[in-house]
This record gives sequence, structure tokens and C-alpha cells, in this order.
Amino acid sequence: MKRYFWIRTKLFVRQARWGFVLISAWFLLGLLIFRHVGGLSFRDAFLNAVYLEKSSGTLWELYSFWGQCVLFGIVISIFLLQALQRYDPEEGCRMLAAELRNHVLVVGYTHLGARIVRHLRDAHLPYVLVDQDSMVVDDLVRLGEPVIVDNAKQESTLVDAGVAYARTVIVATNNVETALLVTKKARDRNPKAHIIVRCYIDDFAEILENLGANEVISSSKSAFEDIAPRLAAK
Repeated sequence: MKRYFWIRTKLFVRQARWGFVLISAWFLLGLLIFRHVGGLSFRDAFLNAVYLEKSSGTLWELYSFWGQCVLFGIVISIFLLQALQRYDPEEGCRMLAAELRNHVLVVGYTHLGARIVRHLRDAHLPYVLVDQDSMVVDDLVRLGEPVIVDNAKQESTLVDAGVAYARTVIVATNNVETALLVTKKARDRNPKAHIIVRCYIDDFAEILENLGANEVISSSKSAFEDIAPRLAAK
């Protein structure tokens, strides 16, 4: 979670922006009241408005009382908002994923996808993982990693995963239909991304390349390349 501290801070500020606006508005109102009604100098009015200085009289007592009510209510609302977000960790992870740029987008938390994610995490490289099986990615969601639990074939899922800003897209799913659709949509959304697709069926390799894949890794072809040298007669 520490790796994305500044992004999380940015998300917190964005979510709580109306609370900060209300707090600022209250201080501004206090400044105007103490300046024009209380007859204080601008400096003293400002210090009274932000509770750094206390003046005598009913005006200060009223402002202090209502200020406690207003500010307490706003602060409670902000923390309540954060508590509700943490109650739905998947939504928090999705929001984090949407903020990343120049990252690696991994589609499918398969054996290959898990290895890639582990490597990216160990190397402290930004990534977004998409998989629709919440049970499979539960550990990553609990850790607050940038994971989107949804169907990668949906346009909105890839948009939230920042496909348009990804430097590399790795399609590691076992589903051929998903591989085809994700490759096509990823290329349409991001002409510059390097797209790597793992495909179990050799017959689809050319189709995937035509759809925009830069590299198609065929499982049978890779296995054959490893076995072929051992077939030479000795």
C-alpha cells in the first residue's frame, strides 16, 4: 500500500473536496463577519476566523459554538465517506487503478498472470490487473493493490484499467474470445501500447496479430522450441 501513497492521498483529497470547500467557506464567512461586523483588522479577523486568536464578546462565542458544530459535522462526513469506501475494497482498488499511468496492464490472473504480477510487484513497477473472479484476486484486493474485478471484455472495464495510458498490455487469459476482444479494444484505445498475448491455439495467432498484437506467444510453439533441441540425434 505504501507504493501508491501519493495516489491514495490524491484520491482522498478528490473525494473529500466538498468537505474542504465547506470548511474554507466557513472560514471565509468568519473572516467577513469579524471584519465587517466585529470591526476587527483584516489580520485579527483572519486569526479569529481560523481559531488562532480569541476575541471577547458574544460574536466570538456564537462563531465558536456554531463553528464546532459545522466543522465537526464536516470532519465526521469525510471520515464516514472513507469508512464506506474501505467497506468496499474492490471499489477502492478500482479507483486506484484508474489513476495509474505508463503502467503494465495484465488481463487474467492465470498462472502466467500471477507470475507477471509477482514480478512487477517485486520490481516496484506500476501495474493494473483485471480478472472477473473475485476469489482468485482476493489477497491482492485485501492488500489494496490496483485490481479491477470485472469482465475484461467490457469497454468500461478497460477504460477504468487505464488501457489508453498503459505502456504494455499483457493478455494472459485462458479464454480465446476474451483474448481476441481485449486485443482489438486495447489497440483501438491505445495505438502505441506494446501488446503481448498468450494464446493456446496456434490457429488464432495470425488473427491476434491482425487485431493489433505485437507478440503472440503460443503455448505449444514455446513448448516445441524447448523440446526440439532434445530431439536431435546424438
